[in-house]
Amino acid sequence: MSFYVRATITYIVFYLYIRLWVCRLLVDNPRLKRGVLAAADLMTLVMPITVFFPEKLPYLLKILMQGAGYSWAAIIVCMVPLGLCFEPIRWGMKILGNGIKIPRLKIFAALCLISIVMAVGGYINATSPIVKEVDFDLSKGSKDAREYRVVMFSDLHAGKLMTSDRVGGVVNMVNSLNPEIVLMVGDVLDDHDSEISGAVNELARIKAPLGKYAVLGNHEYYLGNEWSLRMLKNQGIEVLVDSTTVVDNRFLLAGRNDFATMRGGGIRRALNNVIPKDNKLPIILMDHTPHHLEEAQKADVALQVSGHTHNGQLFPFNLVVKRIYEEEYGTYRKGDTNYYISCGVGIWGPPLRTTSRPEVVLMKIKI
Repeated sequence: MSFYVRATITYIVFYLYIRLWVCRLLVDNPRLKRGVLAAADLMTLVMPITVFFPEKLPYLLKILMQGAGYSWAAIIVCMVPLGLCFEPIRWGMKILGNGIKIPRLKIFAALCLISIVMAVGGYINATSPIVKEVDFDLSKGSKDAREYRVVMFSDLHAGKLMTSDRVGGVVNMVNSLNPEIVLMVGDVLDDHDSEISGAVNELARIKAPLGKYAVLGNHEYYLGNEWSLRMLKNQGIEVLVDSTTVVDNRFLLAGRNDFATMRGGGIRRALNNVIPKDNKLPIILMDHTPHHLEEAQKADVALQVSGHTHNGQLFPFNLVVKRIYEEEYGTYRKGDTNYYISCGVGIWGPPLRTTSRPEVVLMKIKI
């Protein structure tokens, strides 16, 4: 069973639970209940249609439906924990039978207001990226060390909802920081529409005298590694797939193949086999998914940059990723190895963010 089938089944189960709550809250207003349920049922069908039958839809209609459908799905998913929190209260009142009149219509109106605020606020947040500045001293006290301006971003997800205009805005932000080197740490592409819309072509405008580099993420794997590699290389981006390059004769830049490639029988080489045996330079590692952080520590990596987690993107998924990953967002240190895990600059699925601001990261790295 594919990921999208499992996700759709889960989504429908969640919706049926929220539908039950709507029936409870509007039990005294049958006409309103019928209208609300009809509209909700129709909205619930929008996302599966765009997921499973995209080729049947005109391009602009597909984008509109995907944005609306995924936003509705986000509201449903975020309302489930709220409903579960009220279940003990509902059952307690039912058992006690104390005759308290519940203002069901007012509760329903409040939930609608919360949903609107979440959708509007989440969209504004998702379309308002910030620059996050972090400093790393990897010089180990060297007297001839110099500082590099490194701009890093992950999880751009260029495609239907991350249009050419939005990707172009990110590129403008990157260029405004005057980077010497740019690192794109996976999931730069989200779907093949990034080629149709010209969104991927915006990446060619990134200016960095010491080069612009990328690694593949799980979404590039879903799209097909060969297509993704071709799209990125056409924009003048050097893609490191379990390979390394020396930058300015000062440090070794390494890039890992993502864990996702192993699902289809691909190979992710051990980090010790990626780094040249005779390397004496400090190592900066790009690895999209922040699993097994101890591997970089054991390989004497000075700095690892990752993404993938989105910091959950939406509540309550930020709580889930905290349980999955050793570190899900921000700076981290393990032994002598530094880590930065970005929440990403784009969106996946719903065009909303409620757990963190999208970010482009300016790293001032002393080597």
